[in-house]
Order: sequence, then structure tokens, then C-alpha cells
Amino acid sequence: MLPRIDMFKRVVFCQRIITFNESFVPVGKKQRIKPFACLWNECISGRKKEDLISTFHAFLTHTRGKENIIVWLDNCAGQNKNWTLLYLVYIINSHEISAQTITFKYFEPGHTFMSADSFHHQVEQSLQRMKKVYDFTDFVTCVQSSNSGKVDVKEMKKEDFFVWPDNSSTYKINHSKPRPYLKDIIEVVAKRGNFVLFYKTSNGAEAIF
Repeated sequence: MLPRIDMFKRVVFCQRIITFNESFVPVGKKQRIKPFACLWNECISGRKKEDLISTFHAFLTHTRGKENIIVWLDNCAGQNKNWTLLYLVYIINSHEISAQTITFKYFEPGHTFMSADSFHHQVEQSLQRMKKVYDFTDFVTCVQSSNSGKVDVKEMKKEDFFVWPDNSSTYKINHSKPRPYLKDIIEVVAKRGNFVLFYKTSNGAEAIF
């Protein structure tokens, strides 16, 4: 929340603004691509599932030249794992990107330490170095200066957010054999030329929905 001016004992009380940072950070130490941070605040939009899917859209179009994309996610059912993920069927078959496959892999509950945590720690250090973070512009500057300045920042505008529809069919889901349960899914794959999603609930064979 902004402003961050904790060094002052007395300040004029004002309403604070909530900021959001959805980061896509490459794994491993030797990577050619830089972290990609989507930044916005509550005046632009919130943090509903449609908002987060919009940040995925921004990331996928940013990496539109990649043929195979793998994203590791935590098991947040309300945000990272919901039926709005059918959006992947749209984007993989569109002309907006070149990807042949998009894979979402989910960590086991309780095992969610990832490279994004290290990047967020660097952002926090950048905020502490600036000391007085008055507004959203200061916040963007701090994120841009993190990771030694090696980060691509996307300031999300109102027009970057979309109301992605939930096109899932309760009837089809309930009559699928086996029936897919979001809580059990550990991997989702979208493949170009296919209008279904492939998923796994274990390290065995794929199923579709």
C-alpha cells in the first residue's frame, strides 16, 4: 500500500492506495529473458481472476515469439486455477502469439517457493532503498530498478484488462469420465490446433476437457 513513509512519526492522514505486482520470472541462474512485471493499482482494476488472466495475456503477447511456454504457478484455486483458464484455448489458436504449446504446472500445496519470491525480495529491497515511496510512479521506479535494472515492466492500463468469460460447461464437466476437479489438477496444456485443454492429476497420462 502507498504511500510508504514510515520514517515519519507524524504525517497527514490520507487514504492509502493498493498496488499490485504480478511477476513472471524465469527459473534458473542463466536466462536470456528478463523478469516481466505487470503493475497496476486499485484505481485501474482489482485482483479478480479476470484481472490475473489479463496479466497472463500481457505476458504471453510479450513473449509472442516463443514456441513452447511453461509457467509454474502456486495452487491458488481462486486466481491461478479456475475455469477461466479456458482462455488458453483462445490464445493458443490465435495469431497474437507463435506458441505451439502453453503449459501451466502447479506446485504441490505447501511447496510454493519459486523464483518470483526472489524477485519480490529484490523489489522490497529497492523500496527500502528509496525510503520515501509516495505514489504509484515511485513504486514503478522501484520495480524497474530491481534485479540490477534487468526487468521488463508493463504498466497495466484500463484497456489492458478484459472481462474473460467462463465458457466452461457444468453439464459437460459433470458428465466427463473421469470428471476433472480443479483441486486435483497439477498440469494444464494448451496445444495449437486443439480446442480442448489437456490436463494431468498425476505424473501419468493426460486427460482432456
